[in-house]
Amino acid sequence: MASETITFANELGEAIGPLLNVVRRTGFFEAPVYLVVMTSLAVAIFVRLARALQDNGTFSVRFRARFKVALLIAYFGQCFLVTNAAAVAFKTLIVEELDYETLPWFAPYVGPLHFYIASVAAVNLWLIRRNRSTLLDQALCGYIQVGLCGGYAVALYRLVFEPFDPTDVTTAVSGVVLMLWFGLLNADVLQRFFSRLELNDGWGPLRTLLSRRPLEEIRSHGSHITGASKAGSVNENRAIQ
Repeated sequence: MASETITFANELGEAIGPLLNVVRRTGFFEAPVYLVVMTSLAVAIFVRLARALQDNGTFSVRFRARFKVALLIAYFGQCFLVTNAAAVAFKTLIVEELDYETLPWFAPYVGPLHFYIASVAAVNLWLIRRNRSTLLDQALCGYIQVGLCGGYAVALYRLVFEPFDPTDVTTAVSGVVLMLWFGLLNADVLQRFFSRLELNDGWGPLRTLLSRRPLEEIRSHGSHITGASKAGSVNENRAIQ
């Protein structure tokens, strides 16, 4: 799978090969470049998010009000993850950009995995920005929960199998940080999932359709009872007479 001097990790890389060629020539995939660019974008996204959170009632909930500062830090981490994971996803579609001495068996999956990570973070940010409690939001919470379980697995792996070196963020130290970060985000997601559903949640027409037949049956049954009661009263009057 090659185009000029670039080897692509999978079919997706081949499909967008011309774009990846152009981006690579700009030097964007160099870590100092994309980190600065994408982190700046993450800051811009977070500033807009933080402003929106002041008016959408996010911190009117006791739990989020109590841990407001910690949650804002966690939310910025999500903004950082969206932008930088997306950049790494495109970068790792090119074999020459992978940080491995020999090509591992999972090389074709590194890019798609980072796209998935970016999507989970993006969905979480949208959920936070909405601050609603509907069936759609509960479904999004489930999608995010799956991603968080994967994050826990990575954190646990680093805690168990990596040495503990405070000077190296890729070791067990990062496992501790990830556990705390994912735990806080998970508490936020669970609080949203178990919030009372809004009455006007966009499913009104379907709910009405589903409940129409039982309602008509109740009305019909009630009319039958009323008619029977009236007939019984007439018969009693005749007997008295």
